[in-house]
Amino acid sequence: MTEKLASSEVANRLNEWYDSIKRHDIEKATKCKEEIKKSIDEMEEDQNVLLYYNLIDSRYKQVIQRFDESRNILNDIKEQGENTETDELLRFYYYFFNGLYEFYRRNYIQAIHYYRQAETYLEDIPDEIEHAEFHFQLANAYYGIDQNFFSLSHAEKAIGIYKKHDHYVNRQISLKMAIAANRFDLNRHDSAMSLYKEVIQISSKHGQTFLEVLGHYNLGLCYEYLNELEAAKGCFETALDIEYSQENKKDTYLEIKYMLARVLFKMDQLEEGKGWFNVAKTLADETGEETYKTKLAILHHIYLEPNELLLDEELETLRKRKLWHDVSDLAANAGRHFKKKEMYKLATKYFVEALQSKEKIPTLQEEVEKV
Repeated sequence: MTEKLASSEVANRLNEWYDSIKRHDIEKATKCKEEIKKSIDEMEEDQNVLLYYNLIDSRYKQVIQRFDESRNILNDIKEQGENTETDELLRFYYYFFNGLYEFYRRNYIQAIHYYRQAETYLEDIPDEIEHAEFHFQLANAYYGIDQNFFSLSHAEKAIGIYKKHDHYVNRQISLKMAIAANRFDLNRHDSAMSLYKEVIQISSKHGQTFLEVLGHYNLGLCYEYLNELEAAKGCFETALDIEYSQENKKDTYLEIKYMLARVLFKMDQLEEGKGWFNVAKTLADETGEETYKTKLAILHHIYLEPNELLLDEELETLRKRKLWHDVSDLAANAGRHFKKKEMYKLATKYFVEALQSKEKIPTLQEEVEKV
């Protein structure tokens, strides 16, 4: 009879797999998964190790942006968990990874709710890298609801830990981008854009190609906000020109293509804009990205076939999800466009909508405190 692998040995291999996932080393993570699947088949029975495997697999699916598969795994784990005694680490991962899933689906308040549940187990987690990752993700979630000072606080905690570990250069770069994004929102525009340029250089130097893509994309967002549209267009085009497989980062490339279409529309380059609009729309349909389907529809009803009724319906979709930042941003875009077209009544309506939606943003923190 073939001797079974010790579950402790498989658990160690799972730790290595998760470590590569935390470093976003997708190539190594994929290789580890293939090896571990064989080990699981040969392992002695251990329900906690199997549960650990499924949790890490759900996180792996998130990193390669296969979110529906991650959700299915987490749903299965929820059912298993009702009948399985689990330790603090597994409970922490369960809530933490659920938070990550909700974040990727742009349900930021729900994500923070899960992170806070995970936080109750954080003091039982000895690995300081896990603490850094927790603060990193919480920084992202708070940024998603425009709570910049909370976001900066968690980002600084995370980067302080990662700086002590040479193997997490990519996380340090990502956190610099998070800090830059918050600075920009706090009207520290020059400081933020300088930091994005630094990020691009560091990413290129260390071979962090995807982060270099993100650096150009985020810099483009800054230029677009400042109405420096030619510079914004250049940044988005540069991001798309960098050689990198888009297959496992479809959501990110959807965002870049959406922004390129939007900038081209604002520049009155409608034909070129339509090309990127159609590419982004196909990608949104392929990924099932509902928020971007709505945002693309809004662009259509502003720039391509202006329709006040349909535009209002799509904005209401974002309101229902309490995506006040997006509502304010897109309503302001509508206001500027209609003003340019001398449709002053419509322009006034959407400028007022932009201001009212912006005033709703602070209420998101109140909702976080309620959960």
